[in-house]
Amino acid sequence: MAPGDTLNALLQQLGVNAETRTQASTSLAERFDPRRLRPGDRLTVTSLTTGQPVSVAIERDSGIQYVVTLGERPSTRIVPPRLDTLTLGREVDIETSLYAALAAEGIPTRFAMDLEVLLGGLMDTARDISGAERLQLLWEEDRREDGTRVGPPRLTYMGLADPSARLEMVWPTDQRATVMLFKDGSLVETKRFPVLGARLTSAFGNRRHPVYGGVRRHDGVDLAAPRGTPVMATAPGRVSFVGRRGGYGRVVEVEHEMGTLSRYTHLSRFASGLSVGDAINAGDTLGEVGASGLTTGPNLHYEVRVGDRPVDPLEEGQRIILGESPTPQDYRSVLFEARGRLQKAIGTSGLVALDNR
Repeated sequence: MAPGDTLNALLQQLGVNAETRTQASTSLAERFDPRRLRPGDRLTVTSLTTGQPVSVAIERDSGIQYVVTLGERPSTRIVPPRLDTLTLGREVDIETSLYAALAAEGIPTRFAMDLEVLLGGLMDTARDISGAERLQLLWEEDRREDGTRVGPPRLTYMGLADPSARLEMVWPTDQRATVMLFKDGSLVETKRFPVLGARLTSAFGNRRHPVYGGVRRHDGVDLAAPRGTPVMATAPGRVSFVGRRGGYGRVVEVEHEMGTLSRYTHLSRFASGLSVGDAINAGDTLGEVGASGLTTGPNLHYEVRVGDRPVDPLEEGQRIILGESPTPQDYRSVLFEARGRLQKAIGTSGLVALDNR
């Protein structure tokens, strides 16, 4: 599909008559809103040798297929993608900028923004890069059988070394929504995210509004992810609101200790049975990523508030609601395991003087 395409128009171009187009659209709407189709989605019509269509399939960028079986009683089924998960590792020298180094080596450039945000408390990746840094990355990609990538790549390790210090970030294999940040082998910060593998599209603070234009205050962060991606609670608490709220669309709010509240918005649906008063643990599913309310596409708008004061969910908000930190032995084992995976992926055992600090 290209920009401006609609399901009806494409089916017509493929020779599907009006009655069959209506049947396909009506059946599909039971599982998926055709208005949510995006450029890059694939449409396939399977026909008999007589030319009569027997099925219509839509494949999303995530690899999920919605297959409509035509006939007297059309029906739609969801077919999960057949994917292989590849682990990739690269090592690059940064000469001018982080973005340029990634682009030159064919590494997903979205990592530049991810690292800019995650390292924000320790360094400015635009200002502090001197040209003497070496970057190591380990990430995962889901691939179809034909080798094409499905969905966003997912970082699992980052190492950034210069003559004065070594910064490392690790996404633990058993809790990928958590990021541990190390400096010279010591844990200095832990961040927890409500969506696994999401891409940060808008940070906290003043920004140009994507719908209305003009500069407005942004009370949270926007995390883009495929529609239907699980949204998880970032800390223990109790559900205080489940429902619709204006431009936020479908919203879940969780109250935590000391008057702190986390807010999850634009959801496509709520977790089954979720109700006000439910006790929630960190990592529990609250709903799914969607585009309800006022938004330009599927994403999670995530806020943390202290009283009624919004705080940066990736900075002050993390320190307030995270709770207990891992023990030194816990974080050391996580770090060493990640370093081992990096060495295996790159195929060397002498990477930038990795030590056991």
